[in-house]
Amino acid sequence: MNAITSLKSFILDRVEMIGAPFYTDAHRVSVPEDDPHDTLAAGAAEDHDPADGQSFAIDYVDHAGNISHRRISVWAVQRNVEGVPILIAKCHERQAARAFRVDRITGVTDLDGAKREPLSRFFYETFGFIWPKDAEVVAPEEPEDQRWDRIRLVIRKAGIALLAALARADREIGAAEVEEMVFFCERACAAEEIDLTGTERERLAAWVARLRPTPESVESSLDTLFESGTEAIATLLKAGMRVINADGTLKEAEAEMLDAFCYALTGRHVR
Repeated sequence: MNAITSLKSFILDRVEMIGAPFYTDAHRVSVPEDDPHDTLAAGAAEDHDPADGQSFAIDYVDHAGNISHRRISVWAVQRNVEGVPILIAKCHERQAARAFRVDRITGVTDLDGAKREPLSRFFYETFGFIWPKDAEVVAPEEPEDQRWDRIRLVIRKAGIALLAALARADREIGAAEVEEMVFFCERACAAEEIDLTGTERERLAAWVARLRPTPESVESSLDTLFESGTEAIATLLKAGMRVINADGTLKEAEAEMLDAFCYALTGRHVR
């Protein structure tokens, strides 16, 4: 195993160790004794649309009629033979992968306790699909949808998953950290001649706040930065410093992860 591979393994292990997200309404969490029908089938995540580890809580009614309220981090969206979108996610209450049909999701709550309504708007703005099928939202072929896809592509390439991993290294993410990440995204978009509107900035802030990067997205971001050159790496590392200092307190876990990123990308330690 070479040095880069070893460092990537260390970083990915740290991402896996971040643990379940803090939830303001944790007292609402409940799951049935068992839910085997929602267990993720082998190979189920191979053909999917990426979802960037978007994290929130759902009210869910399973196949057997059991009602639950649980925290999930979604890494992919699939569709079944009936055309119903399926959220492929980590259930933080089960500590296992699960598949959730969106037609059985009756409510969504952000981890800060804010309810997301209507659900059709949340599904569209977060994942880009329309559900229910007759919901009145902007049609996928409209220019603003294509623009949002381009915005997410730009900020993924810039390394937003790495900043999110840094911000969550201490298992918490504050408003000041989200704001710094949004500034980073704005600058990345501006470099591609995309000037964000006020509405897009609000949408981006909500998307970033729910972002809980998977090991796969972190590894992909590292590989992309390796190929992007020193300027992109320097920009990301400077942004990382601003993010972990945004709340006025430098946490050891955040500093260690930034140091690992820095050494993996440049061969030098931050400290």
